This record gives sequence, structure tokens and C-alpha cells, in this order.
Amino acid sequence: MSATIHKAVSPRPPGPKPPSSTETKKQVVGSQAKLHQSMAAASTAPAKSLNSTPGTQLKQANPPSREPESLNPRLLKKAPASHATRVALVKALHKEFQRLNDELKKTAKGAEREWLLSDQELIVKTLDEEQEIATKKTSIYNTSIRNKILTYKKMSLAQWKDERSKIAQSANPDSTGPVSTEAVVTIETGLTPFQEFQFLPRLVSDLTPLEPYGYISKIPSQDDIVGAVAAVKACGNTETCDRCTRRFQVFPGRRETDGTLASNGKCTYHPGKLYYLDRALGDRSKAQRRFKCCQRNYEDEAGGCTTAEHHVFKTTNPLRLASVLNFVHTPVNPKVPKDRAVSFDCEMGYTVYGLELIRLTVVSWPAGDTLLDILVRPVGEVLDLNTRFSGVRPEDMTSAERCEVGSNHQPTVIPTDDPTQKPIRRLRIAASPKIARDILFTVISSETPVIGHGLENDLNAARIIHANCIDTVLLWPHKRGLPMRNGLKYLMETKLGRKIQVEAAEGSPEGHDSAEDAQAAGELVRLKIRDEWKTMQMKGWTVGAGGELVAPSEDWTVVGGAQVKKLNTHG
Repeated sequence: MSATIHKAVSPRPPGPKPPSSTETKKQVVGSQAKLHQSMAAASTAPAKSLNSTPGTQLKQANPPSREPESLNPRLLKKAPASHATRVALVKALHKEFQRLNDELKKTAKGAEREWLLSDQELIVKTLDEEQEIATKKTSIYNTSIRNKILTYKKMSLAQWKDERSKIAQSANPDSTGPVSTEAVVTIETGLTPFQEFQFLPRLVSDLTPLEPYGYISKIPSQDDIVGAVAAVKACGNTETCDRCTRRFQVFPGRRETDGTLASNGKCTYHPGKLYYLDRALGDRSKAQRRFKCCQRNYEDEAGGCTTAEHHVFKTTNPLRLASVLNFVHTPVNPKVPKDRAVSFDCEMGYTVYGLELIRLTVVSWPAGDTLLDILVRPVGEVLDLNTRFSGVRPEDMTSAERCEVGSNHQPTVIPTDDPTQKPIRRLRIAASPKIARDILFTVISSETPVIGHGLENDLNAARIIHANCIDTVLLWPHKRGLPMRNGLKYLMETKLGRKIQVEAAEGSPEGHDSAEDAQAAGELVRLKIRDEWKTMQMKGWTVGAGGELVAPSEDWTVVGGAQVKKLNTHG
């Protein structure tokens, strides 16, 4: 607690009658408010994500005077933990801030020097962060602050620069400078948009040999589908939970006796992925694994940290998928422009039939304009909309306006009062996956190149077989090969220096934006075209007078980046 607050509650000297306890409390609150106002003048307010992290003290021409603070948690009306625990956590958080600030100090140039924090500013930032969590997340204080410490422990210098840059810009909203200092790649392919379109057939994959990895190239027969349905009924619709691995039953149409959708009670699980703790150099002990969501050890037997109403499951068996809605080949559509290519992404939610399509998005390529973005009402009763990843909430489904084939399937875009926030997109809803698929066929044809990341998931969700597919999972393969794959978020950050799928707040993610994911996949394809075209140019490819790509003559070769005529070894 700072000296300013101590003065507010110190004994009054002899003289007039001391104020009542209520008045004294008001004085304390008033002094705290003034102190926090002065702190706010020197720092921005805590934000909700890694891209806009809680406030820190920014340098000003005339910073407000304030009493120096020590690395000691501030006095609170209701402490969320013991003082010793809070001190230990404050010190751990301060250590990470100090590390990042020291790393920045070694390389800071120009405007970056303004992002450096003094020793006192580092302390105040730490206490601000801890107080924010202690007062707003009292019931989950230990988990929240440990997640915060872990976030900064894993933060790179580039991410720290990005955070400091955003805080600097928020303090100077008139600034027109870049928000981030990360190496964001600008894609210049050296080709026109039409030439890029001409290049796409070189990137199309044959999906037939990829069937073991979930890519479907032929329509399941009706007899096979009947057999798969009979097998599911024979086992009593028993499934394994996708989250907690417990066995349970599902009841399509609800169980007659009590109207329930699934058995075996509620699902307790860990929504966060496992990660390995860093070990000291030379430490050969077994590495500990922890869950990102709550920092519990994998070996603990305490169960999950999150509880859902139902157990859920998914199936990738094409026969079971076809039993809900069978696959079809994309039909020819003469109304679709011949030079159209699209980026495609779907979001899925859990129903009594597994993972079903609940959002369908198509954007043009390479422009990225939205051609189609709708919600989809699934066939089965919903167990969980999987909002953490899909971004679709129950109120989105219930309040959405209906759309049909031939009607308006564009989202309604509503600007926000805050120019830094994305506009609100109100999506319309298709009454079934079949109607959604029919709407999709109004914007693509069998000849349309379809781009996506992990396309087998999206194509299977929409129940379509498309021969003209470009999958960024296959363009940028994992070093260990399929079924391992690089995530879209990872590829965008490592290849293009861009962040996508950023959680809005710790513990309350908004899920993926399928429009953003579709555009991201399209950008990765342009990056591949750029790299492939550079290689082709080195081999002698050129652009013809009509803009066409011209293969090198057999009489010429390329040496040192220049074309030279081949030696006549027979003359």
C-alpha cells in the first residue's frame, strides 16, 4: 500500500472532532481513487489479450509525482490469498517483466527506447496486474495469476515489442505509425491476380491417395451406410467422450423416459492443451506435463478444471458421416465465373451425431471478399456448440434470420463505436446442412479451385467431394509428415509474421473466426506461389507478351540466374 493511502487513514491531530468511521472510509476510497487516477495517467488499463495486454507506465513529458512502491502486494479489502502467496506470485511476475525489459534494452533503437520501463515502472506494472486479478478474479486468483505468469514466461521479445507498441499507440491515438514491430511479410508474387489464378492448378492435390488421412474421394454406397447405422444401433449408441474419454450413450431424438440427450452425467475435463515444463540445463529428470488451462500436472488425479453439461464425441468414419447426410460431388455451375477461386472454412459443433457443420464461410481469392458466410442448423440435437473453438454462441443460432437458396447469404456488418474493435457481423442461418450446401453450390462450381487448411475436415463437414482442392496442410507439410500437420495459426506467425485466432480474454476465448481463417489460408497459398515462381524463374520460366507463363526452351538453360544457350555436344 502506498504512502498516499496511509496518510488518508492516519490519526488526526488534536483539534476538531474526528470524522465517523463511514467518513473515514470515504476518505480512504477517495484517496485510492486519486492514486489509481494518477496511475492511469502513467499507464494504460489492463486489456484482454496478448495483443493488448494490461497497462504499463508510458513515458510522459510531465509524469505525475507519486510515492515509490516496493515489490509488495497492495492492501485489499478482501485478499484472494495469503500475503506470503501473493508476495511469491508478485515476485514471479515481476521477474518475467524484468527479463523481457532487459532483452528489449539490448536491442532497442529509435522509438523502441520509449517502450523501456524503469525499475519503478516495472514494479508498478507488476502490482497493477496482480491487483487487477486479485479484485476481478478473486475466486480463481491462483489459476489466473499463474496463467498470467506463464504467458509472460513464454512470451518472445517480438511479442513483448508488439505489446509495448500497442500500449504506446493507445497512449497517442493520433499516431499513424505501425502498431507492431514484428517482421510482417508483404507478399509480392511478381504476378498479376490472373496469372496467380493460372498458377493454382500446379498446387492442386490428388486426394485419392490421402483417404487414410480423412480425405474422401468417392461417395459411400447406400448398402454400406445401412450397415454402419446397424452397427451403431447394435452397440446401443455408445460413444467415447472426445474430452474426458469416458464412455456414454447418446439418444437422438431424446430418451423417452426422461428426455435426456446423453448418459453418464456431466463432463469434467481440461480444455487447455498439455505442455512440458522447461527444465534446467543438465536436468535429466522426467519432464513434467501441465495443462495450459489450469496449470495442473498431468499426473494429478483431481480431474478436469471445467465442467460441461454433456459428454460429446466425434466420428471421422465416412459411412457414419454419410448416414446423417450423404456426400455429393460438386456440380457444374455455368453461372460461376471461370476465373473464380475461393478460400473455404467451416466451424463445427457437437450434436448427438458427432461433430456437425454450424458455420460455413467462403471468401474470394486472392481479394478476400466475403462471398458466403452463414450459420447452419445441424441435423441432430446440440450437445455443445464448441464455442471455445467455433466462436458460435447459442444466442447467435436462436436470433439469426433465416436464409434460403437464392436469398441474401451475406452477413450484416454493424460498425462499433470503438474504431479499434472489429465491426459486429450478424450472420443469417440455413435451416439444415443440405440447404447450406445448396447455397454453397451457388458460389462455386466443380472447376472452382477451393483453398483451405485441413480441407478434409471442412469438405467432410459440408459433405462434398471436390476434385480441385488446394490444402495448405499439404503445401506446408509437417516435418514428420501426415498425419502430423502444422497449425494455421503457427504457419501464419512463422511464415508471415501475422497473428490470427487470438483469444479475446484469458479464460474466455471467443473462438476462431472462419472468415479470418479462410483469408489466412488464401495468403499462405499466395506465399507458396511467390516461392514457387521464384524457383521457376531460376529454371528459365518467363511471362509471355500476352501475360501467359512460358516454359523455358529446351535449347536454353539457366546459369547464375541468367539464361544461356546449351552447348551442342553433338556438333
